[in-house]
Amino acid sequence: MHKFIKGMLKFIIFIFIVLCISWFGLKYYFSHVNIIANKVRADVLTQVQAHHSQLLTYKDIPEMYRNAIISTEDRSFFTNKGIDVKGTIRAVFVDIGSGQTLQGGSTITQQLIHNTPLSNTAKSLTWKLRESVFAIGLYDTMSKQETFAFYTNVIYFGHGANGLYQAAETYFGKAPSELNAGELTMLAGLPNAPSVYDPYKNRTLALERQHLVVQNMVENGVISELQATQIISEPIVLK
Repeated sequence: MHKFIKGMLKFIIFIFIVLCISWFGLKYYFSHVNIIANKVRADVLTQVQAHHSQLLTYKDIPEMYRNAIISTEDRSFFTNKGIDVKGTIRAVFVDIGSGQTLQGGSTITQQLIHNTPLSNTAKSLTWKLRESVFAIGLYDTMSKQETFAFYTNVIYFGHGANGLYQAAETYFGKAPSELNAGELTMLAGLPNAPSVYDPYKNRTLALERQHLVVQNMVENGVISELQATQIISEPIVLK
């Protein structure tokens, strides 16, 4: 029994050392060899210019929208290390079982990677692994605020609108800073499935999605039930 415990202790120490070496090795690789943060920045700027849009900084993005996205897409965004381990493992097993890529299991950081360096790469289990590794590398080399801002500038909202700035103009004819809470929470629900929740084609589904986003914010503790009621009652007038 004593030998078994001693052996297990050595094994645990070995695994810990391997994980530490791997973690710091990745950090060095993405900081000095394959500088992932610079690639993401370049891709975002290229996309914003190509779409004739306007780059939004973290401070430019309304707090209501930030809270709505984080509450709906990635509640652990400010604390996770770029990936959601449980979500990724679940997605991989579902993909293996179905024989195709169905599950996302992606954090905001992973979605940013998906829309920049891996945007032209076919989805597969290898692709999902690369997405996770790149997300860890980005976590180590880019601030959460910058990550969120870049994500907001490249996600697709439907009707040819890429990024929040274009989405605000496309659907409401206004800048993001001019939108009310109802409009912002509606936009926060679109990237999940732009064609399904298209408010021009199916306003009912778009509103149902918006209500879900608002409820997610209540559950995440960023707004109260009273505030949720006020947000849902705000007018949403499409362009």
